[in-house]
Amino acid sequence: MNQDIDEVLVLEEGQAPPKDAIAPPRKPRWSDTLNYIANPDRFCRQNLEKYGAIFNTSVFGGTTVFVGSAKATQMTFNGDLKYTEIALPATTMDMFGEYSLFQRPDLHRQRKSSLRPGLTGQVLERYAPAIESAIAFGISQWSTPSKMALYPAVEKISFDVLVPLLLGISLNDADPITFEGLPVSSKAELKALYKTYFDGFYGLLKWKSPFTAYGRGWKARAELLEFMRAVVRRRRTEGGVIDPTVDFLSMMLASQEENPDGVFSDALIENQCLLQLWASHYEISGLVASLIYQLGYHPQVLQRLREEQTEVMGKQSNISTFLPEHLKQMVFLEATIKETLRTLPPSSTANRRLTKSVVLDGVLYKKGCSVMAEPRIAHIMPEYFHEPEVFSPERFLPPRNEGKMYEFIPFGGGVHACLGAQLAMVVTKIFASNLLHKFDWKLTGDAKFVQFPLKKIRDDYQIEITHRV
Repeated sequence: MNQDIDEVLVLEEGQAPPKDAIAPPRKPRWSDTLNYIANPDRFCRQNLEKYGAIFNTSVFGGTTVFVGSAKATQMTFNGDLKYTEIALPATTMDMFGEYSLFQRPDLHRQRKSSLRPGLTGQVLERYAPAIESAIAFGISQWSTPSKMALYPAVEKISFDVLVPLLLGISLNDADPITFEGLPVSSKAELKALYKTYFDGFYGLLKWKSPFTAYGRGWKARAELLEFMRAVVRRRRTEGGVIDPTVDFLSMMLASQEENPDGVFSDALIENQCLLQLWASHYEISGLVASLIYQLGYHPQVLQRLREEQTEVMGKQSNISTFLPEHLKQMVFLEATIKETLRTLPPSSTANRRLTKSVVLDGVLYKKGCSVMAEPRIAHIMPEYFHEPEVFSPERFLPPRNEGKMYEFIPFGGGVHACLGAQLAMVVTKIFASNLLHKFDWKLTGDAKFVQFPLKKIRDDYQIEITHRV
């Protein structure tokens, strides 16, 4: 979908809106933030049914317009530096820090363009053997037959995959040299810091106290940055020529050596290591766990995935590696991952504040209000997805070809589209391919989900897992 710029009427200061322009429906309520945080899915669904795909709320203070229609979503994504700015809670912006891609919109494109080579394309394919090896080793440690807590098992492997991939170090608790010169003494300590940091993103009180989630998160952030500095120092003392295709940190360090006055300052490198590991770890862990759950709930989909795997790999029983060329042929697997993202989207994708009033399709969005593009609305709209309550990966394949741009938005869109989207898909494909080949599993009833700030299966939910014969 290409939105004609003339479709969005941007009102200059003092300019009156068209006489027939109307405000979005629904009056904001004081309880909106609490109701949204308690259950974003329910909040979005109930208001969609009552008011349609565009409606007013008071989520996160002030007036926040929720949008799910494709044209309104496109307007939201593409207004940066024209009529929108980033609008996240102050605590969240503090946790991202001044070097994140959400800060300094004037530098956003330059920074993102510089970072992209480390997480996309051929370099990402170069990462595939290391991803494969870490996942294969991780699932080999699963005892069978047994009941296994799903999310913690996936999260452990995700962390072991992503730390070497993004930071170029392997955290082996059994080897004391692993933590030499680093301000943490174990993998568990590092993961605990990340958890505390993550919890501070949506702290309700901007008070740097150990008694608040924000205060604890702020302290953890400082400790994580010190950890990143130590990792960078250790890498530099190793000497030798840095191969920019080995891992994400190497790409940034090699770019810095090539152009010392370029975009990659020490502070930017440290912050991007911190943020990319944080974002990738929680997003990928949640996605993989949700995919496993959906396949347990829909055995017919699981069976078709195994049939596709056999078509691509042959009937050999000793498959040891799923190469990028294999993964590209597994189109039903990709469609199944997309359907998981559609039905269990992890979070909202954009929150922008209007710096000017705009009118689109007769709806007036006033200067000063925020606009939030919500996949929990867009992804259940029958205008975009036939029978949206049905789990159907086929919808993303010909001839249906559902999920067009701005209708399917799990990774956002526009200039702030998720930088790690391709990485998430590759890791999830490799994880799923190994599981399909090596394990059978059954659910133990319906899962309960943590709803906010990222949707994920609760830690205590278990599956029954056995090795395939």
